[in-house]
Amino acid sequence: MKTTLRVLALGLVGVMMGAFSGDGVHAQAMSGRQIGTNRVSVSYYKTPPGKQDEWLALYKKYHRPIMDFQIQKGVTISSTLYAAGNHSPGQPWDFAIINISPPEEKTPKLGMTRAEVIRKLFPDIEDYVRGERRRWELTVNHWDETFIEIDVTREPLSVYYPLDAPAKK
Repeated sequence: MKTTLRVLALGLVGVMMGAFSGDGVHAQAMSGRQIGTNRVSVSYYKTPPGKQDEWLALYKKYHRPIMDFQIQKGVTISSTLYAAGNHSPGQPWDFAIINISPPEEKTPKLGMTRAEVIRKLFPDIEDYVRGERRRWELTVNHWDETFIEIDVTREPLSVYYPLDAPAKK
């Protein structure tokens, strides 16, 4: 019975994830509602049982410095790592990272590519590659979500009606 419930729960999660990642949902676009607002993204990571601490150590050594660099340069406002606070059947993630970035039009340019940032932060590129390769070996599943804040005071309250950028002050 437990196995059947688990299979059903995992199947439901898969169907829900597929339903929310299809082209139809993305086609809704936010019709300008994201203009002038901070960008929020959440990255979810699932690791093998008992490997969470190893994944965290690799994240801290090889990925967090990149995020800290972006925060220092103003490209990212904040990056916060969370662990799941509860256990539930078929839980699809162990860690979530919430990144907040300034509005696209206000984001400073780094003046360098991501590859250049990585080479700057990790002079021993072979060590970096080994560490990142291992971190991704320990990542059973990963996906990113982007959230667009809805201002409930703006009319119409809709994802379909286009909104222009807020008036400049």
